[in-house]
Amino acid sequence: MGRQVSDVPLLILWFITLVLALFAVSLIIPELIKIEGLNFSVSQSSKNVFDETSLSVNDDTRQLLVSTTVKAGDARVLVIDNFLLRYDSPMIGHGKDFIAAADYYGLDWRLLPAIAFQESNLGKKIPRGSYNPFGWAIYTGKKSGVYFDNWSHSIFTVAAGLKKNYLDNGLATPETIAVRYTEDANQTWVFAVKTAMQELSSQVY
Repeated sequence: MGRQVSDVPLLILWFITLVLALFAVSLIIPELIKIEGLNFSVSQSSKNVFDETSLSVNDDTRQLLVSTTVKAGDARVLVIDNFLLRYDSPMIGHGKDFIAAADYYGLDWRLLPAIAFQESNLGKKIPRGSYNPFGWAIYTGKKSGVYFDNWSHSIFTVAAGLKKNYLDNGLATPETIAVRYTEDANQTWVFAVKTAMQELSSQVY
């Protein structure tokens, strides 16, 4: 009988330890998920207004830009293609599109792939057939958004939209872009985009 009573404090201690361990795990896991870029803010990208007129580059011009403005051996193209390959993105091979669009519209070359990384795991979590890896014109509570003709179309359209609606208004960093791009200037979104940009920077050689 006395032995059973002496076990009670041990059981209480075990229960408290278990609760604390579960609490610690609940704090650690979200941080790990963010680092891996798996914390998607699809439902939070609610402030992007799609404007077809913001796209001043048609299919023929896009192809011309890619073929003439991206220099042979541009390391950034290889870095983005390797980044897409590393995460098994369906956009593999579109590194030239990302670089041509970024250079044409004056964007940081890492920004578009970093946003796609956060919003859709580089195109793997999107509305079926939408070719929309950026969460562009997706509104709160809806897993939908603008449908593009192909990956190239989405890359150049969103680049044009970022130039017109963000850069031209002084919003050029993840922190300032998030104020308009996400609900409540989502800091998880900022963290994930910056992490992806840093990963891309680390691969430049």
